[in-house]
Amino acid sequence: MIPGQPSGTFVTADPAKAAYDVGQAQWPAVRGLTLEAFRAFVEDAAVEPEALQAHAGDIYLAAAASAGDEDAVRTFDASVLAELPRWLARLRLESDVVEEVRQLLRSKLLVGPPPKLSQYRASGPLAAWVRVSAVRTALDFCDAAAAATPRGDAGADPLVRALDPEQQLIRQKYGALFERALKDAMAQLSKRDRNLLRFHYLSHMSFDAIARTYHVHRATVVRWLAAIRDDLDATVRTRLWQELGISPTELRSLWHAVGSDVDVSLSRLLVAD
Repeated sequence: MIPGQPSGTFVTADPAKAAYDVGQAQWPAVRGLTLEAFRAFVEDAAVEPEALQAHAGDIYLAAAASAGDEDAVRTFDASVLAELPRWLARLRLESDVVEEVRQLLRSKLLVGPPPKLSQYRASGPLAAWVRVSAVRTALDFCDAAAAATPRGDAGADPLVRALDPEQQLIRQKYGALFERALKDAMAQLSKRDRNLLRFHYLSHMSFDAIARTYHVHRATVVRWLAAIRDDLDATVRTRLWQELGISPTELRSLWHAVGSDVDVSLSRLLVAD
């Protein structure tokens, strides 16, 4: 929740309208978002009722900014993206690199297609959700820059050196942390998101069958599942980077070794859930 966001319990037959009113009260300068557009955002993003109540102001801002409302975009820049230098402080990036990451992140969140901000499901505060995306964008940017730079001694990185001949050793060394990070990331998902994963990974339901269950279009289910996986990947990668204190290049090597196990680990964790 962004500081200053009102909280409380919606006692109304129309929670979306109540959330919309909270959003307008929190962001009085953002008036271009209609109630109909807000409802559509909530439905398309599969926002849970509890999340709608807990993060109404965040959802309102995300809906307006992802729709291209100029006042909302300015507010999003000032209230959320202004924190980017602090979020990336541990990477010790030069100021011009931070600005490059900012532009890449803004394009991803606000332009797309589709704008990633339209996938905000309010499973947590908007700023925390954007922070995960920001760190992932920065790591990807550093990773790409490192890959494009000729290296005289590629063996200097112990994870890179070990990756091909001893990939299994990397999995053994970091697999437990990977599993814990994935389990914790799954615990942050909404009940609907976990059910979607169960339908897909355990019941092996088709996209069409899941769509019929939720009375939505097949493309909506595909978009929901893609967003869930993307959020899980980003959260786990950020957790690994934070706990291990490794470089973006080392993280790339580690993720290459363990990231392919996400589907198997998801299935196993869902069975145990």
